[in-house]
Formats: sequence, structure tokens, C-alpha cells
Amino acid sequence: MKKTLFSVSILSILLMACSKPTHNTSDDVQTVKPSASASVAPEQHATADTAQTSLDWAGEYKGLLPCADCAGIQTELELKADKTYELTEEYQGGKGSGQKFEVKGTFSFDKANPSIIVLDKAAENRKFFVGENYVEARSIDTGEKIHSSLDYKLTKELH
Repeated sequence: MKKTLFSVSILSILLMACSKPTHNTSDDVQTVKPSASASVAPEQHATADTAQTSLDWAGEYKGLLPCADCAGIQTELELKADKTYELTEEYQGGKGSGQKFEVKGTFSFDKANPSIIVLDKAAENRKFFVGENYVEARSIDTGEKIHSSLDYKLTKELH
């Protein structure tokens, strides 16, 4: 008898705890309307931080990029604030040893991924990811990271 009474008491407490409240909380919320004289700030559109807006990307980047038939390509890429660039590449070792190529042109930030810059046709539309004090060569077709154990980064020269 005591077990039954105890079980019924516990069950009724649990049922009461799970029941809906009778008080409507929306009645407690007060709506405040601005007066006609109050100034309302115009809607502000949040802009996402991108490499273009949040990084100091202009500058000179240098490094040795991988090469299929040589020891590497000594590369210098200067990105200027007016969105122009100068690209200098010098082949190290192998057949093209000592050959130097210089290209100048313009670049743009990729619309789909604003952390990627795209060099113009003069530089074969090459793509680089822009990071904090470095750029990294990316796949020309997709802009995706090149999956390799080789280093595709150019480091920014800090003056």
C-alpha cells in the first residue's frame, strides 16, 4: 500500500512538472515604438572580412616554387595597392637554368573566394591564396589548394 501511494505521488509530481504553464509569457513583453522625433539609424549591411579588406596584402612576396624539370623557380611577386603586379621568375638548375621571365599586369580578387587573387592573362590567369604575410599558389582551374608535400608559398618581405 505504501509503495503504491508513493508511486502515485511521484507520478503526479512528474506530470505536474511536465504540464504547460498557464501564464502566457508574451503578455510580459512590451513593445516600444520610436517616437516620430527619434532618429532611426539606417540599416547597416554586415560585410564579411576578406583578404582584400582585412589584410595588408600589398607588398613583395618571395620564395622558391617547385619545378617539374629543374631545382626550383625563384619567384618574386609584387602586389601593388592599385591592383597591379610584377612577377619575376628565374629557373634554378636543369634545362632552363638562369632563364628569367618578367611579367607586369593587373590582378583582381576572385568573386567566389575573395581570399584568392587572379593574375591577368599575361601571367596565364594564375591564382594565389592571400594569407597573413604570404601568398600561396593555387590550382589555376579551381583555385583549390595544391595537395602536395612541396611548398607553394611565397613569403612577404617585411621592411
